[in-house]
Amino acid sequence: MPILIARLAWGGGTLVTLLVPLIFFIVGYQSEAARLESALQVGVYSNIKQPDSTAGAAWGTFHTPQAVLAALDWLPDKISIRITGENQQLLAEKNQEPPPPHLNRTSTLELNADDSAQLTLSRSLRPLLLYSLLMFIPGLILGIITFVTLRDLPMRVFRRTLQEITIRKVTEEKLAKSLSIFSATLESTADGIFVTDVYGREVVANKRFRDMWHLHQSDSLYANNNETLAELSNKLRDPTAFAATIKDLNKHIDVNQGSTLELRDGRHFEWNSQPQFVNGRVVGRVTSFRDISDRKQAEALLAIENEVLEMVVCGQPLKAALGVLADHVEVLSGEMFCTILFRKDSEGAELACVSGRSLPSNVVERLIHHEQVVLGKVFAAITQLENVPKHGLSDEYSGVIENIGSQPIWSDYCKLMASHGVHACFAVAVRSSDRSLLGLIVAHYRTPSKQQPHDRELMWVAAHLVHIAMERRQAEERLQDLAHYDSLTRLPNRALFHDRLQQALTRLERSKGLVALMFIDLDRFKTINDTLGHDLGDQLLCDTAARLLACVRDVDTVARLGGDEFTIILEQINKAEDAAGVASKIIEMFAAPFHLDHQETFVTPSIGITIFPSDSDNSSHLIKYADTAMYRAKEDGGNGYRFFTSEMNTLASDRLEMENGLRRALARGEFEVYYQPKLNLADGRIIGAEALLRWRHPQRGLVSPGEFIPILEETGLIEQVGSWVLHAVCQQIRHWQTTTALPPLVIAVNLSGRQLQRSNLATAIADILEETGVEPRFLELEVTESILMHDPQCAVDVLMQIRNKGILHIDVDDFGTGYSSLSYLKQFPIDCLKLDKSFVDGLPHDEDDIAISQAVIAMAHSLRLTVIAEGVEREEQLAFLRDNGCDIIQGYIISPPVPAQTFAQLVLERAQQHSTTLP
Repeated sequence: MPILIARLAWGGGTLVTLLVPLIFFIVGYQSEAARLESALQVGVYSNIKQPDSTAGAAWGTFHTPQAVLAALDWLPDKISIRITGENQQLLAEKNQEPPPPHLNRTSTLELNADDSAQLTLSRSLRPLLLYSLLMFIPGLILGIITFVTLRDLPMRVFRRTLQEITIRKVTEEKLAKSLSIFSATLESTADGIFVTDVYGREVVANKRFRDMWHLHQSDSLYANNNETLAELSNKLRDPTAFAATIKDLNKHIDVNQGSTLELRDGRHFEWNSQPQFVNGRVVGRVTSFRDISDRKQAEALLAIENEVLEMVVCGQPLKAALGVLADHVEVLSGEMFCTILFRKDSEGAELACVSGRSLPSNVVERLIHHEQVVLGKVFAAITQLENVPKHGLSDEYSGVIENIGSQPIWSDYCKLMASHGVHACFAVAVRSSDRSLLGLIVAHYRTPSKQQPHDRELMWVAAHLVHIAMERRQAEERLQDLAHYDSLTRLPNRALFHDRLQQALTRLERSKGLVALMFIDLDRFKTINDTLGHDLGDQLLCDTAARLLACVRDVDTVARLGGDEFTIILEQINKAEDAAGVASKIIEMFAAPFHLDHQETFVTPSIGITIFPSDSDNSSHLIKYADTAMYRAKEDGGNGYRFFTSEMNTLASDRLEMENGLRRALARGEFEVYYQPKLNLADGRIIGAEALLRWRHPQRGLVSPGEFIPILEETGLIEQVGSWVLHAVCQQIRHWQTTTALPPLVIAVNLSGRQLQRSNLATAIADILEETGVEPRFLELEVTESILMHDPQCAVDVLMQIRNKGILHIDVDDFGTGYSSLSYLKQFPIDCLKLDKSFVDGLPHDEDDIAISQAVIAMAHSLRLTVIAEGVEREEQLAFLRDNGCDIIQGYIISPPVPAQTFAQLVLERAQQHSTTLP
């Protein structure tokens, strides 16, 4: 390209160099030619006018050579003038012919009427050629200028052009890329984009816009959008408002617009339009449409869900809530008739049906009242179906039963609905969490072809709501059942029992009748439950409930209060003996064995009875009285019944008062420890004592242990009080050892059954010994035979733990009164047996007591165990025991239980006697 430009510059300079003289020559030549032409004109038109010889003729113009020469006399000498005749005869001449080359101009002269001549003007071109050659000098200068100009300027222009082309190319590539990104963005957006210019003409619209509005593709840019807007308006439910808004936007081009459009097909578009600015000037408008139909439908469904669930939560009838749901489903569909079929009761057989407002009410009435068989067949068939698809969001429209009109199980139902002008098309089975059938939702149409695409989704959502509503109802029923019925026996529980009792008393106040309230407790149930296990114990309770129900009427109430306690409300009895008859019937019914896991078990009842209104007209008092009478029956040995009496109430009140007092006795310091001496028969010395608990009541004084010890056992206070006794005894032992001259004494403390069941008993005893500083060999523990045999293996483990703590003296108290097993007796880590007072009382005259005492002493000695006889009160008893080898005695013959100070004094007195003879 530079070589080409150089060549062009050279050609241009050369051309300019040549053109300057050439142009000068042409111009000079034309100028000289024009002068000669002018001179010819002067010579030709210089004439002498002469009159025509013919009469009446006009004047003519004739030239004479001399006249012509005279006329051209003004011409310079360089111009030659020649006039020649027709035969080239020279007629006149002025100036000689110039040197060649010549510039000649010729014209014809009329000499007269018959003759003519040629006027020729000649001028030499040699001066012009000479000047033209001189013009090569400025031409060369201009050629050089032209060459330089044509050589440098195009290169600059070329370079700049190349730069501009490069910049333009880069710009075009960026623009193409931007346009590609813009186009891709425009086409990939989920919104429909429609761009117009300031005149409302369409500039661009993406495919999404045309697809969502179902428009044809426009071929021309800047097409008039009136047609497009017309198509949009035709698809709207309110085209007038849309057209008015468009008109307002065209008038106010810089205004933003945002609203929601509803289409005739039920869809909803979010419409946003805003002006497009370039350099602060509005150049058009960008309009976007977003399909929010799903969101609108979701909002509508959420509103429906909230309304339905609120109705369910607020306790409105299930039928009303489902009716509202069906009505909303029909409104959202626009074409569907929705019916919901479900069971009135969760376990009942009667079916219910609700529908929206679109379905005629007589159809629903007929279904409910006359077509239960048809509905029952459908329910039975759907219930038996296996592997029915389960509803789930991941599986679209799952659980929908399609084409029910072609299924045999639906034929009767479809015929029934077809008779009313509607066609059943599909249904959704509503199932519970455990897959049991809760109900059915059926979709009907007048024209099956008008099924809407979203109807199945609506039905799925409706099924989900029905599922929630019905399961909530079932949950409420279960809660109601749990709140009022015992979960094990299905009998009324305590709450329902109180309600039934109050209702019975209210009814009987008007009719002036009698009501009997019975409290029933099973004898030895705890033993059976612990021995056979809780599962068989629960079965026993269920069998007990069945037997009790068999003994009463339908109008009576049998309830379970808890554990093995049952109550019966006998309404409308005539006399108290009627209640006694029922109690006897119950006792007789319980005489038969209970069969538990192929085992026969016998259980007897203890029954307490109170009568309304003779005993009380207050339900709380009646419950308390019946409970009191039941405990009296249990105290009397069980397997019987007792009517409440006022004496029982007094005893119960005393017992309650005593229990309340015991709960405060320990904190008030009302408990005391008494000591009953133990005498060694071999040397006559007091070797120890048994620590016995006493309660000094603020008003009643010392209370018999037989009155308050059982209450401590029943209330569980025995554990706390037992720990206090252990601590008090250890402190007393330590006091005797450090402040008196008493010989070493071993003090026995009784352990209760509750204490023996504590896994940390050995550790607790060891902590007390360590805290008080008493050696374990000075503490003796006594455990009754019945407590040991309650759980022998547990007793062995606990006693071994105690023995390992260093306590060497462990006695079996009340030996012979329980059910000792010799195999367990040899396993127990014991060193002493205490012969019970009941065997000592008949000595030495009662043969049975003699035999038992001798056997126990012999057996104990054979097992290398010490024998202690308790309750020795007479000399003959003492003599018999000494003669038969008893080791130690304890009883009133030595001393009754006395306070610690008195016991210490007694020991000192015995030690001072220095006698080995027995008193």
